[in-house]
Amino acid sequence: MLAGMDEHSGALGEAVRVVVVGGGASGVLLAARLLDASFAKEVHVSIVEPSGRLAAGVAYGTDDPEHLLNVRASGMSADPSRPSDLVDWMAARGLGGPDTFLPRREFREYLLQHLELAAARAQPGSLEVLQDQVVALEPSSGRTHVRLSSGKSLTADFVVLAIGNPAPGIPDSLKSLAGTTGWVPDPWAPEALQGLQGKQRIALVGTGLTMADVALTLSRQSTVSKQLKLIALSRNGLLPKRHLVKQPQRPMQVIDLAQDAKDVLSLQAKIHARIQDRVGAEYPDENWREVIDAIRPFANALWRRFDDTQQSIFLSHVLRDWDVHRHRMSPPTAGRLAGLISSGVMTTHVGQVLQAVNSPEGEIDLGVEMNGSPQQLYVDAVVNCTGPGRSWLPPANPVVTDLMSRGLAQPDPHGLGLMTTAQGSLLGQDGLPVDHIFVMGPPRRGTLFETTAIPELRSQALHIADQILLS
Repeated sequence: MLAGMDEHSGALGEAVRVVVVGGGASGVLLAARLLDASFAKEVHVSIVEPSGRLAAGVAYGTDDPEHLLNVRASGMSADPSRPSDLVDWMAARGLGGPDTFLPRREFREYLLQHLELAAARAQPGSLEVLQDQVVALEPSSGRTHVRLSSGKSLTADFVVLAIGNPAPGIPDSLKSLAGTTGWVPDPWAPEALQGLQGKQRIALVGTGLTMADVALTLSRQSTVSKQLKLIALSRNGLLPKRHLVKQPQRPMQVIDLAQDAKDVLSLQAKIHARIQDRVGAEYPDENWREVIDAIRPFANALWRRFDDTQQSIFLSHVLRDWDVHRHRMSPPTAGRLAGLISSGVMTTHVGQVLQAVNSPEGEIDLGVEMNGSPQQLYVDAVVNCTGPGRSWLPPANPVVTDLMSRGLAQPDPHGLGLMTTAQGSLLGQDGLPVDHIFVMGPPRRGTLFETTAIPELRSQALHIADQILLS
């Protein structure tokens, strides 16, 4: 059914037609919420996804069984009305319980089945999936003409940009490696790491969650495992923290919005005092992970209350420390990474690449500042593990490039994503909402702060679906 429009036609003149641009987790969750409401208002959903694969974006497209969710199953339900939906799905398949960190490829299958069930229940709505790419959106007379790369076009009452995370940005110092054998600009591109089998010395630029996944894949697929050397470096050298195997679930009050939104550094000091010196602790065995998790529901409210100056201070002085504590590794992933480090297969460094040269011998010569001193590093390959780039910068999604060129989209003040209203409507360069075009997921980062994880995505999907169906 997901390959084309189902048999229900209904009263087409009264139907709401929605085009979802992108078929990753964001697009799947939104389509499911729209289809769930078809009994009340007929809706026809078209998902346009270039790969033709649904739920297979950057986060869940991997087929590596060692790439695990970095959130417990108990927090990953796709259905906002059924918090145990994923856990129940796993139990029926013998895949673990609420504290399991599920392989991401299994979670992709769960999302697909979640959408299939929603499509099967939809009466009289329908779903189609088009393997194509949206290249332009042209709002006109209350509707939007959707131009596709194939030359076809669709007419929609509403369009939702659910384009997910963009490809990683390329640091200026590594752009000289374009076209070089052994250079991997995007480790999440299909089979991007396959060409590195047999390479012995590999530099990983970035030390976040992407690096952890890449390191595990390279160490397992290596044909020269005893000689493999992975050299990971980033400006701060910080690795993501690890989850506890089991974490207490208990109420905790950390944030006072009226006070804590006034000054980022004061808030940072307050959190540090609670974690380090137990100032204001509510439990004798309180763990720092609980404190961070108690802040998360308030993150977007805090971000909206910070002025531009306070937001800039957060991004320059607090962000990386927040990221390594907030976006934690699963215990199995952290254990495997620790094993690579203790065995000497991988080393981590504070540093940055200053220049990169491809030598005639096939080596890559990196001029780096590492651990406080300039060095030359000779490697067989370099993998860009810096994480997602900016949704509006080259090589941006073609539809974003088109919208920007026609004044229908603009980056947020910090350049993190696209400007939207609080409700998710796209904002044009005149500061006004673009009629009937919404944005959800990672491209909203900047207007929101937390907008990439399943809890945020399912909430956005529900709210955008409500706006569409109640219009």
